[in-house]
Amino acid sequence: MESQSSVFIKSYDKQSLKSVDVISGISPNAMRRVFGGWIFFVAVVGVIISVAPDLSTQFIGLTLFVLFAFTLIMFGQSRISEGWPAIICDNDIIGVVRDPVKREYICVNSSLVKAANPTLIKPNKKAVEIVLNREHLSEEEQSVLNQAVWPRDGALIGLAHFKKREDACESLMWCVKHRSSR
Repeated sequence: MESQSSVFIKSYDKQSLKSVDVISGISPNAMRRVFGGWIFFVAVVGVIISVAPDLSTQFIGLTLFVLFAFTLIMFGQSRISEGWPAIICDNDIIGVVRDPVKREYICVNSSLVKAANPTLIKPNKKAVEIVLNREHLSEEEQSVLNQAVWPRDGALIGLAHFKKREDACESLMWCVKHRSSR
């Protein structure tokens, strides 16, 4: 899919996604902490229901089974090692997630990026608006931008998870200035 166009959709695999800079999103460390907290919660609930008086064996078994099954499903998502990146920098490419399960990103060449502004997606999701140079966008490139989760004319919108929007904007612009100058 990557052609002469400055705006394109790119799918990453697990390994290549580990080599990009995550500007915004849920980091693998945060995912590990969440999963660790879940394991602790499961252990505490398991101990409590196992020693609680007057609970049927059937109830205890069903509860432990549901907790164990849900833990396996969470672990099966296999996002512990990669997280859920929302905005990435891949050398001279800025990407905003389009489909997190497929690891699919709408990517723009960093030379198109004019600015990054803190914004809100209604009703109250904190986000970053990546303003692009509209004069350099073809109709085809704008149609690719329209396939974004939150389409805008001449801009890309990405969520700012667990990071101040201003810091995400600053990181993105640093990436644009320093990566495109190579």
